[in-house]
Amino acid sequence: MWGWKVSVSGYRRPRSSDAAIAFAIAAAALAVPADEARAADVYEMRLPTKVTSVRQTVNGSFAVFGEEAFRLDPCPTPEGLCLSSAPFSETSVNAPRNALPGGQIDIADAGDIRNAWYGRPTERYAHGALGDDVEGGSLIVVTSQGKKLEFVLPETQVFEDITPRITDLDGDGNNEVVTIRSSQSGGAAVVIYGLEENELVERAAGSENGAPNRWLNIAGIIRSADGTATVYGVRTPHIGGRLFSITYQDGALNEVNNIATDFSNHVLGSTELGLSAVMDFDGDGIAELVLPSQDRTRLRFPLSDRLDIALPAPVDKAIIATEGRIVTATEDGALLIIVP
Repeated sequence: MWGWKVSVSGYRRPRSSDAAIAFAIAAAALAVPADEARAADVYEMRLPTKVTSVRQTVNGSFAVFGEEAFRLDPCPTPEGLCLSSAPFSETSVNAPRNALPGGQIDIADAGDIRNAWYGRPTERYAHGALGDDVEGGSLIVVTSQGKKLEFVLPETQVFEDITPRITDLDGDGNNEVVTIRSSQSGGAAVVIYGLEENELVERAAGSENGAPNRWLNIAGIIRSADGTATVYGVRTPHIGGRLFSITYQDGALNEVNNIATDFSNHVLGSTELGLSAVMDFDGDGIAELVLPSQDRTRLRFPLSDRLDIALPAPVDKAIIATEGRIVTATEDGALLIIVP
């Protein structure tokens, strides 16, 4: 393996690129003195086959190369992770027939709602942010007692999403379902559903983006010590990318908009919604959110004072956190392992 230091002025070409390549990038802004900057090592692994996706499952973290997948295991190398052969299967479960095509079931191990997916596929909302005009017309859940319930949207709304997210937002022991719902008048909003008297109901809705075909993508859900959780998302990730947050407690939703700008956690037309990760990178007990800049050439940490990390090329694969590293891949299929 060959490695070389990359300056902020550009990338140096390796003397050989036939095998995996590693390099380090100083993640410092030009205006920040070197003694105040936090350095990050970025290792670019150019392998014989291009990475088609990055996945995190109950069996570990994987780099997928078409039909093949290799697990990222700890090893005594500078990047700290090596590829090894291991059985791979997706953690998520495909939704039943007549559900949203390509949609999956979210599964919870505890709480009153155990399964959730989108049903009643429809083409009544012509946007195509996720690759086609087929969106969900209903939300379906299965309770801890095995009862299936459905919430059907009106003709003016769709779920412009792939998989709903089950979590206990208010810490009361009962689950909520976090969704992305779009309307023909106002675009996308975060909408929260839950159980009430054995029925699936809308609990609360965040603000819409203000115009049709203006989407948002959820970036992460961070849990607090008191058992509550905060939902973070990016409004219009293809146009400016504004970070916002939502909390839900005592039946009320609180929304904080414009926390920061210049983010994008989605590529227009892609079904990959996972261009973000949540992890306590330095062991201080505080979870951090990491997601790309608008042009996807930098990793940004909007909830901490950690500096942006420059990348060798735009990323378009999922971002995962494992073994204290951040793993993703570029548009041209190079695997990136980042030590923040």
